[in-house]
Amino acid sequence: MQELVKLWKEFEASQADKNGESSSNGPTLEIRIPAEHVTATNRQVRGGQLWGTDIYTDDSDLVAVLMHTGYCRPTASPPPPAIHELRATIRVLPPQDCYTSEQRNNVRSRAWGAGSGCSYRVERCCIVKKGGGTIDLEPCLTHSSTVEPTLAPVAVERTMTTRAAASNALRQQRFVREVTIQYNLCNEPWIKYSISIVADKGLKKPLYTSARLKKGEVLYLETHSCRYELCFTGEKMVKAVAGSQSHDSDTDKSQNHHSNSANGEKNEGDNAMIDVFRWSRCKKPLAQKVMRSVGIPLPLEHVEVIEENLDWEDVQWSQTGVWIAGKEYTLARVHFLSLN
Repeated sequence: MQELVKLWKEFEASQADKNGESSSNGPTLEIRIPAEHVTATNRQVRGGQLWGTDIYTDDSDLVAVLMHTGYCRPTASPPPPAIHELRATIRVLPPQDCYTSEQRNNVRSRAWGAGSGCSYRVERCCIVKKGGGTIDLEPCLTHSSTVEPTLAPVAVERTMTTRAAASNALRQQRFVREVTIQYNLCNEPWIKYSISIVADKGLKKPLYTSARLKKGEVLYLETHSCRYELCFTGEKMVKAVAGSQSHDSDTDKSQNHHSNSANGEKNEGDNAMIDVFRWSRCKKPLAQKVMRSVGIPLPLEHVEVIEENLDWEDVQWSQTGVWIAGKEYTLARVHFLSLN
């Protein structure tokens, strides 16, 4: 990044020689970042070394800028071992009259007055895998993080410092951290939603999410304003697929962790018994102690049934939430609960 000013001045001089005036849009430069540096514990990221929004000062740290623009997440965990490096293409630009501050993707940039030297913006970023090949990443430029309830104090999670305080960043040790526990709507600690919490853990049937629900656990999921309940309600008879088609279907499903076999499917002649589930909205979020006293799953007077007699295939998990019968619910928290 130290070569940016030199590159800009060379480009500016070449444009002046050709046209009599310098261009306002400079050359592009590809920068390679080793995977081990793409983490929120990176010293420059931790110190908040970025000034501007969309267009940044030439001394802004590129990893911090990539997190601010949403190309990669600001987590303390290192990237997966299969990733070799990130390749970012940046456009060198003239100095700006001012650089604005904005919070995006749990990273806050800083404001600064008129710059000297040059500026830059990120135009492209991709992952380079160790085995070869690339994966293009998409930015997230519109998201402004809101303060959400967590177990960690907000003052520790998010801080604003002036440029003059950058030298004290290592001493302060305050930086954005990945939070895995949040308070639910009743102010109780629940797990932050992620697909790994609800995804099947392996090939053993007792580990399947559907099997856990059948054994008496009920899955409660929350958005930032509502609580939902997903529970096992029994079995239903469906018409079995006949002949070789049934054999092929069973072969395919045996490779899928969400197969009907996980739900205890039993063939009886031309029919089969499959597990069914209910998706409901809790009319009022209740504390765990109250929920245990009224019964798990909650009685019908406490819930509004949205979908019932759901096949497990109607429940599709994603990185941000769950699709139930074709409708998406964006989730914030998750909790398994049973009477045992």
